[in-house]
Amino acid sequence: MMNTATTMPRLTPAEKALVHKFNTNPDWTHDTLLAKLKTLLQVAIKVELSTIPIYLYSYYSLDRTFGSANPPSETNYSAAALFANQAGGRIMSVAVEEMLHMSLSSNILYSVGGGPQLYLNAPGSYPTNLLDHATDGPDGNPLLIPLAPFSFAQLWQFLEIEYPETSDAIPEDDNWQTLGQVYAYIRCLIACDKLVDADFKHGARAQQIQPSNYSSGNIDAVFPAANFNASNPPAQAGSAASQAQYANASDSHAGRAELLTIQDKKSALHAIDTVTEQGEGSNSTQWDDSKKMELSHYYKFLTLQSQLQGYPSASQPLAAQPAPPAAAAMQFSASDLSAVVFNFPSNPRTADYPTSLLSKNPNSPANPQDISNFCNGLFQYMLILSETTFLVPSQEQKRYFNQALHLSMIWILDKLVQQMAKLSIDGGQFAGKHFAPTFENYNLGARDQAYANLVALGNKMAISSPGFAWLPQDYITNSKGVSLPDVSSYWSNATPSTLSKNNPYANVPKFPANPPAGAFDPHTCMGLNSCKGQDRFGPAGHLNQHGQMVQNACAGQGYCSSTADHSCRVLNNCKYQGGCGLYGDAEEQNNPGGNACRSLGSCATPINAERFSTDGPNQGQGVWLRARQVFLEKRWPAIARARELDPTKLPGPPHPELFANGPTFAWFSESSVGVTACGSSGMSGAGSCAA
Repeated sequence: MMNTATTMPRLTPAEKALVHKFNTNPDWTHDTLLAKLKTLLQVAIKVELSTIPIYLYSYYSLDRTFGSANPPSETNYSAAALFANQAGGRIMSVAVEEMLHMSLSSNILYSVGGGPQLYLNAPGSYPTNLLDHATDGPDGNPLLIPLAPFSFAQLWQFLEIEYPETSDAIPEDDNWQTLGQVYAYIRCLIACDKLVDADFKHGARAQQIQPSNYSSGNIDAVFPAANFNASNPPAQAGSAASQAQYANASDSHAGRAELLTIQDKKSALHAIDTVTEQGEGSNSTQWDDSKKMELSHYYKFLTLQSQLQGYPSASQPLAAQPAPPAAAAMQFSASDLSAVVFNFPSNPRTADYPTSLLSKNPNSPANPQDISNFCNGLFQYMLILSETTFLVPSQEQKRYFNQALHLSMIWILDKLVQQMAKLSIDGGQFAGKHFAPTFENYNLGARDQAYANLVALGNKMAISSPGFAWLPQDYITNSKGVSLPDVSSYWSNATPSTLSKNNPYANVPKFPANPPAGAFDPHTCMGLNSCKGQDRFGPAGHLNQHGQMVQNACAGQGYCSSTADHSCRVLNNCKYQGGCGLYGDAEEQNNPGGNACRSLGSCATPINAERFSTDGPNQGQGVWLRARQVFLEKRWPAIARARELDPTKLPGPPHPELFANGPTFAWFSESSVGVTACGSSGMSGAGSCAA
């Protein structure tokens, strides 16, 4: 067991109290604590992920090239343009560190046997409330964070995200006011005595995202303090280097490196300290470490806001610690900013964009919706690339990281958005606005199909928007010999949780989204099939972990429903497709899968194991267990009688160690298949059709 007295970070009284609770309360067992840690780390990953589009959107709205000459010569930046460049550098420096924070949390999660889930886990649309955040933000208003161009108001949204926790703040796992409270709770879980170093060795360090893949010295995080002569080399006075200001410092980390691999409690705690100190500040100061080399995220944004008219604002309370800066001697107005900020719309959605910009671009037609879809697909593919990092052989990771994440971020997404910003929308609700990314969750399908679907999006964009064709042609379809990697092979026999060394579903076939064509015995769920080869996979069977096509062995061994699933009462296509539970009268709910024909079914199929009956003799009991009993007793009594004589005549459901109560919602989720059930109570154990 780690000696927490010597390696535990500084803990506040509230944190010490929570650690004591974990150590002494018998309800907090080792397994409960570890499960809680995994859950909260995924929450932290999703929160960090949700902030990245917000910061990037405002970053891309800034015209950092305003006033610069081409070819390079003496720059002629106005004061507002110099400020815009500073704002861009500081925002990018934060975005880079948010990616670091997401990587650190992912490394910790992987070390304890979890698999970080990024793909399709960003907010579906904006504005968004940060996951599990309290209804009210620090200013007493709902914390709805928009996608919006750079402005005084948007900086306040940034400040709310990074708002420092007070020294007496209670660690929170839900309904938190500051992100620091979430990380404080995670810190307490790691620091408690019941978790030991061995718990952080389930995911090999060599498979984690390596320190060499991170650099804080991003050129986009650098900004000029004054005009310079771009032609002068650094040795000469007045060169670009002589005016360079660096928003990030390479020493702003708690452990031996900024991007730590995790092997024990100490390294996990150092990773959490890096996240919190870079975001909120170290020891209630504006700096992210004791060397005072770099401002915290909160103070970077506050420094920018102090240079804008409207600061300080009585209606927006700033944290008492660290002490806010004084208003700058020169403050820029909204009118000043309009010259250096693209007129991006707020919270754009692809569907709201027009399908043509012909009137403004007669010689270069463009379809904003096709471009936006490709941009969103690219962002989602970047998240898949990030997940794949944990699957790449360690000796190949550096090359993979450069060819995947750096290429997609710097050479494709950045160039794409810059080109988008040069277009103006000439119709619809965004008329007069500059074209901007929407960062929606574009579904590229299963991970092993994502690359092919991204290529298809690029090809479609190339046809409808020829001016953008060079991006997919140069960097996706490999016309220049440099392209994004196709990661299909890493996922072809995998699910998201194969990232985890303890994935319980590693040998279970993916639940297919659509059954094969052809008529066969209809039934509503796992283990309710009448004979061999009669389940969701059809007579052809499914691909097992050895790459072989196999059928389910016999009656009662099918993996799931045989025809199209549905989400609620009366939506079934045929006989025996009524899931039951949640809705229906007592008789219906006591006979799941017993409906006589189409539209007489009660509730959703397939039946996830967590669903319970809400009426009838089975009230409060598992729907799938009742369906299995009905299957034996009513539909196939001969099987039931045979089993009474010889229990081996009818084996239990497939993988009974996992599915003793039916197919779990977790398994459906592992297969990237959406399963829903009617109702808005959240008690169906699946996504709600009312959500």
